[in-house]
Amino acid sequence: MKASARGRAAVLGAALCAGIGVFAAGMSASVATAHAAVGVHAEEIVRFPSTDGDLTGGAPTMLSGRLLRPSGAGPHPAVVMLHGCGGLYARNGRVLPRHVWWATHLQRQGFEVLMVDSFGPRDVDEVCTTALKDRTVRATMERKRDAWGALAFLRRRPEVDHARIGLIGWSQGAGTVLAAYGAGEDGPAGSEAGGFRAAVAFYPGCRAPLSDEDWQPDGPLLLLIGDKDDWTPPQNCVDLSGREGVKDRMELVVYPDAYHGFDAPDAPVRKRKDLATAPDGTAHVGTNEDARSDAIRRVMEFFRDKLRG
Repeated sequence: MKASARGRAAVLGAALCAGIGVFAAGMSASVATAHAAVGVHAEEIVRFPSTDGDLTGGAPTMLSGRLLRPSGAGPHPAVVMLHGCGGLYARNGRVLPRHVWWATHLQRQGFEVLMVDSFGPRDVDEVCTTALKDRTVRATMERKRDAWGALAFLRRRPEVDHARIGLIGWSQGAGTVLAAYGAGEDGPAGSEAGGFRAAVAFYPGCRAPLSDEDWQPDGPLLLLIGDKDDWTPPQNCVDLSGREGVKDRMELVVYPDAYHGFDAPDAPVRKRKDLATAPDGTAHVGTNEDARSDAIRRVMEFFRDKLRG
């Protein structure tokens, strides 16, 4: 196991110091949960299987996740969160600020939230710097099946409304959203229980669904991207949004003067020079406050309407 993966495992097994909840002084490290914020229930570290047994040739990958429950007995609507190519955790072992913010905000609005870690259980740190052909954790393969595993896990929990589970993802995780939320017989969408009720995708590349003329979302889809995104330029998503079978289910918002990662809290725009999938390996990332504020409003209205209505 890599050193950074060992570090993540230590974080998971001890205090939940990821900016959401911390142990009180003197509390035993063997305690499995930590209080998050006033008025909400504790965060839990959970484990559940992916549905990737067909890829592993045997037992499915056992995934880890962070589960946040709202106050009240439920049943609550729920949202599965999918991280980007950088993973769920920063180098210091803490959950990335963007995911902390979205998870706690959704939780405080009455949603149960499951943050899925697709990388740590597979001993992968990040894939942003890895060419697509060399990636061992792919949006349309392993991660798609992870999303389905998360859906199955939440449907086994009594405090969750099993018919009102949504999906949200960022960048590579947004590509996973499009893969896991496609209509058809593949995965839970073709089952009696059905798939996710609604989905949100932040700045995906849209290449895979655009290249599949039969692809369409399984239900309502909100897609948010910046017009200055030079990592995953918006044109593919614009083209996809106008296609028959897609345009009536997908709402596309393209934000002016916004780069990749525009919804991250307090992240000044910077230029990355180590990216495997961006033109020339470089792209800008960082916050656009106007786009961020509007995206927060739209996402919350969307989930309230689709998962509670």
